[in-house]
Amino acid sequence: MRAAICLALALIAVNAAVAADKLALRCETFTKILPEGPTGFRQAVLTWAAGYIYGRSGQTIDEVLAAAPANGPDWTFDTLTDHVVGFCAATPGAPLPAAIQDLWTRLNPAAVP
Repeated sequence: MRAAICLALALIAVNAAVAADKLALRCETFTKILPEGPTGFRQAVLTWAAGYIYGRSGQTIDEVLAAAPANGPDWTFDTLTDHVVGFCAATPGAPLPAAIQDLWTRLNPAAVP
């Protein structure tokens, strides 16, 4: 009985992960709607990215930027959002969270496995 419950819970977790990926906004869609998006759309994406980064590190985006490698890019609002836009333009089939994950690896190279 325990094995059946464990299997059922594992299947639910796998299905939830697959469903979450299927529901994620795709880079192709993001790239298409960005120019026509509402005022503040880029800010909304960066705010979401800041939440992701906080979830991964426990630090605000300002704290992560302060600890970013000195020889890296000069991270500003524009360069942060341009990175997400550029990633999506280069990989239109990727989910938008992949662009944020890529940004995270650029900001915190030590976190890359």
